[in-house]
Amino acid sequence: MTDLYLGIDFSGGAAPWRMRCARPSVWVATIAGAEALRLVDVRPVQELPGDGSPFARLAALLRQGAFVAAGIDAPFSLPMRHLPAGGHAALLEAVAALPAAPDRPFPAGAALVALAEAVAPLASAKPLRDTEQLWRNRGVNTRSTLWNGPRGGAPFAAACLTLLAQAGRPIWPWSRGPGMLVESFPAAQLRTWGLPHTGYAAPDQRAARAIILEGLRDRIGLDAAQAELLLASADALDAVVAGFGAIAAERGDAPAEVPADGLISVMA
Repeated sequence: MTDLYLGIDFSGGAAPWRMRCARPSVWVATIAGAEALRLVDVRPVQELPGDGSPFARLAALLRQGAFVAAGIDAPFSLPMRHLPAGGHAALLEAVAALPAAPDRPFPAGAALVALAEAVAPLASAKPLRDTEQLWRNRGVNTRSTLWNGPRGGAPFAAACLTLLAQAGRPIWPWSRGPGMLVESFPAAQLRTWGLPHTGYAAPDQRAARAIILEGLRDRIGLDAAQAELLLASADALDAVVAGFGAIAAERGDAPAEVPADGLISVMA
């Protein structure tokens, strides 16, 4: 527990959370980091131990807090304009009170948008948080947490906010402590390292994943089987990269000013 970090590649869709998933897209990486970083394990959420649905198993894993920090590739908040009066904590309570959609263990994206609009009307179709706009300005594509159309971020945010509420762990940057949860963004992390941050997810883009893998080898120990898995699955690769956001948040200084609507963590 003293030196383990988690990285989680996430999804707001229904299919990735089913007990049986032909092409898993939610992965959990475990990294040991007392000295040199080493990849201990990476597996689909369906293979987590425990009872219940994959979503429930992941929530239970986080609730136990047997890790230093966990980086989750998903948005942790909504744009500041749409936060309730009680801030982030009140947002989590409000999302936890929403009913789950019929086909998934968390609210639908439309329910989250309605919750946000009850606080303030949308000023644009795809509003961004400050941390998302920062990365958009650096050439990294970011999804709006309040866009519920094609490739929308609203289902993604609804799923993650539900997970945060169920986990009950300290949430960076609002609080710090053992077993804290951290917002990671693999595309931003790869962009920071000067590695390909787009064009590596498709099955035929293995060459791009190989470039990323070579960049990772300088930062984390991998065995041959793990390397082959990361070459085969961009989602498994993203889970490992997401773990570096957790490491950066835990090892770095606290932000001088905590943004009300959250912060994406990356390692320099």
